[in-house]
Amino acid sequence: MLQEAVTRAANEWGPEHLSFAERDAINKALKKGEYWLARLLEREARGRYVQVKVKNQFDHLYDFNLNKGIDVIDPATGRKYEILSGTESNLARHGRRMAGEFFRMLTF
Repeated sequence: MLQEAVTRAANEWGPEHLSFAERDAINKALKKGEYWLARLLEREARGRYVQVKVKNQFDHLYDFNLNKGIDVIDPATGRKYEILSGTESNLARHGRRMAGEFFRMLTF
C-alpha cells in the first residue's frame, strides 16, 4: 500500500511541481556550472514532493514526521518506514544518519 503510493507519486512528479525557490536554486547552480548540484537539488525536490503526496494520502492511518528521522510510523504495528530515492548516495546517507534504527525502505 505505502510502496505503491510512493511509486505512483514519484511517477507523477515533474519539473512543473518545483516551487519558485527550488527552480531558482537549480537555475543558479546551472549558471555556475554546478550541474551536480542542480541534479541533487532536483532529486531532493522530487523526494519532498513524494513525501508530501504520500502524507496527504495516508495521514489518517500513519504518523508522519518528514523533517528528520523516520518518515512514517504505523501506530498499529510500530513499524517504521523511510521514503527515499534508492540511489547509492541516498541509501548511504540514510544508512549513516540512521545506523541505530530498524526501518523499512520505501524507494522510488
